[in-house]
Amino acid sequence: MARSSAAGATFTILRFFLSTLPFLAVLLYLLYIAVQRGNTFENEEENEAIFNLMDITIVFLSFHVIWTLYAVYLLVFVPKRRYLLDRYLREGETTLGDVIVEDPSKKTGLRCLVSRQYGHAIYSHPTKINPSVVVQKKVRVYQPYTRERVAILRLPNRPLSGQAKIDIEIDLSNMRTERDTTLCYISAVAIFWVLFSLAGAGFCVYQMGYIPEQFLWGNEDVELARRIFVLVAGINPFFAFIANGIRYLMYYNWMVRWGASIKDEENARNVKTNNWCGYNDDEAASFDGSDQIPYSILGEDRSYLGTIRSHSRSVIPKTEVTPGKQSEVTVTSVEEDGTKLRALPWTDEA
Repeated sequence: MARSSAAGATFTILRFFLSTLPFLAVLLYLLYIAVQRGNTFENEEENEAIFNLMDITIVFLSFHVIWTLYAVYLLVFVPKRRYLLDRYLREGETTLGDVIVEDPSKKTGLRCLVSRQYGHAIYSHPTKINPSVVVQKKVRVYQPYTRERVAILRLPNRPLSGQAKIDIEIDLSNMRTERDTTLCYISAVAIFWVLFSLAGAGFCVYQMGYIPEQFLWGNEDVELARRIFVLVAGINPFFAFIANGIRYLMYYNWMVRWGASIKDEENARNVKTNNWCGYNDDEAASFDGSDQIPYSILGEDRSYLGTIRSHSRSVIPKTEVTPGKQSEVTVTSVEEDGTKLRALPWTDEA
C-alpha cells in the first residue's frame, strides 16, 4: 500500500511537471529573442525578430500573475481549507441526517465537465424545534450513493453548517496525503514559475533600456515598460492574497452559512438535483431521492423506488415512548401470487 501511494504521488508530480514544459519552452524561446535583440544592436545587424520586447514583457508578466495566484492558493488557501475541515472533526456537533446524491448521468451542459460529486444533506435544525424545521444544504460528497441516517457534523452555533462526517473524513484524509506527498513539490514548481516569469519580464525591460531609442521598434517604450513592471510586481502579491481571500470566503460561506430551513420535510427531500443546467423533471424524481441510488441491493438493474421505502424515515428526532402492550403486529410475506401484508397476534410478556 505504501509503495502504491508513493508511486501515485510520483506520477502526479511528474505529470504536473511535464504539463508545464511546453510553456517553459515557449518562454525560453521568447528569452532567446530578447537576447538576440541585444546582439543585433551590438553587431549592427538587421532586426528580424518576430515579437518586440514590449509584447514579450507583457507575456512574462501575465504568467507571473497567474502563477502567483496559484502559488498563494497552494500555500494559503489549501491550509486554511484543511484547518476548516479539521475544525469539523474537533469541534463538530453530531446529529443524524440523510444525504441525497446527485445522479451523474443527469448532468448536462457545463456541469458534465466537472468531476466533483455533489449532493444535499438533510437534517433537523438544532434550535427551531417548535415547530420542527429541517435543513437542506448542498454539500460535496465522496461516496457516490444516497445514504440515510448517517452522522452529520455541525460547527457550534452554526446550524446551517452540516456536512456528512464520512465525507469530511475522506476529504481531510486526501488533503493530508497531498500535503505529505505532492504539495511541497508542486508548490516548489509554482514558486519557480513566479520567480522565473518575473525575472524574464525584468530582463526584457532591461534590454529595452540597453538598446538605444532609435533601434526600438513597434510599441517598445522603455519608460512605459518600467512603469508596468513596477506596478505589476508591486500589486500582484496583494492581488493574489485578495483574490484567494475572496475565494476562501465564498468557500467558507458555502460550507458554514449557506442552506435552507424548510418546515415541510417532504419538500426538503424533493430535491431537483440538476435544475441548474435544465433538468427539472418532477415526475422522474421521487420525493425521497430513492431513484437516484445508482445500484440495487436486489441485484437487478432497477431503482429502489416502489420496492423499498428508502429515505422515508424522518430526520427530526422524536421523543422515545415506553413500549406498552400490543395486540397485533403487521408483517410482510412473499407468496406465489405476490406480496401480502398480514396482521399476527402479539403478546408483550416482558
